[in-house]
Amino acid sequence: MAKLLIASLVDPATHPGGAGTYTRGLVAALQRGKSEHRVELVGPLHAPPGPWYRSRQAMALARSCFSELPAKVLFTRQHELKVRIRATVRHHHFDAVLINGSDMLWAVNELPPEMPTVLIAHNLEHQLLVQQLANYPFLSPILQREITKQRRYEIEEFRRARGVIFVSAPEMAWGCTKIPDLRALHVPPLFTDPPARRILYHGDRLRLGFLADFAWWPNRRNWMWLIDEILPKVHRPLVVHIFGRKSQERPADDRVVAHGVVPDLAAVWDQVDIMICPIRAGSGVSIKVAESLYNRMPVLATTQAIRGFQALSGPGLVVIDSAEDWISFLNSSEADQLATQVPSEELSRQFSVDQHVQRLDNFIMDVTLTREAR
Repeated sequence: MAKLLIASLVDPATHPGGAGTYTRGLVAALQRGKSEHRVELVGPLHAPPGPWYRSRQAMALARSCFSELPAKVLFTRQHELKVRIRATVRHHHFDAVLINGSDMLWAVNELPPEMPTVLIAHNLEHQLLVQQLANYPFLSPILQREITKQRRYEIEEFRRARGVIFVSAPEMAWGCTKIPDLRALHVPPLFTDPPARRILYHGDRLRLGFLADFAWWPNRRNWMWLIDEILPKVHRPLVVHIFGRKSQERPADDRVVAHGVVPDLAAVWDQVDIMICPIRAGSGVSIKVAESLYNRMPVLATTQAIRGFQALSGPGLVVIDSAEDWISFLNSSEADQLATQVPSEELSRQFSVDQHVQRLDNFIMDVTLTREAR
């Protein structure tokens, strides 16, 4: 058994977004293995976005002009969290420290040099910056510099880590290409509760569900693509139920019902016939697609929404990309057929915690027992 510290910007017990969901599944897998690892978490007193969010973003971007560190690091690095990480490691024995997210890589500098560290790479931050570049052309020179700096920083810190757990298989392949001797493991989003039981679709008005954290800019962009380019041209009776943080701030009409954060996902599965995942922006993997498939909900998604998963096709999953194809599908009887399907066992079980416990256990033991630096 290893005693592990997780340095994290999110508290998995309370965080409503994908990062919190993924962290909960990973912690459960760590605790279920034969080694039954003991896990302790230290996070900020005020998790992002926190107060003065936009002001702190602008300040971090300005400070980055005079620093070797990228703006993302300067934004997330908090003095009180640095102090508590140092104090926690100093007063307690840990076999390894897990850095929960690339935006927490600065925490490595607060640890003893001999401490084994494992990075949990939710996504590649420099790839998100590339997508933001299109939104802010007037900031192009600054963002181009930040992309280069962030990419170099991530590669250097991957090299320093004793191992990296990747949420996305393609991003793991990227990391292994840049660092050929990287000790890496792919662990998709994991869930522990039994898959939900759902009532199959029998209605005239198709009920679509969109589950997302609308506080995150890629999800807002994905929603606008759906609401502006697709729904106005779908002429069948339907309603879209949207769930998640700040979903209640989206404009609603007779075809859109906003629910906000729901404490129990059973409330989501009971109100929809098809989960839609119109993902066109973002990196890493879609936690919500994984959660829907695991709970045997039929899913209509884009190729980007299923990137990074092992099983990518089967009954209960339709993958199409263009707005025209989405419109045609939703107007057709194929949408009714999808609503009656149940995702295959192969699609669902790839996200079961029991499928990955042993591999994760072996990886952590390998990291903690290999004391010499790579």
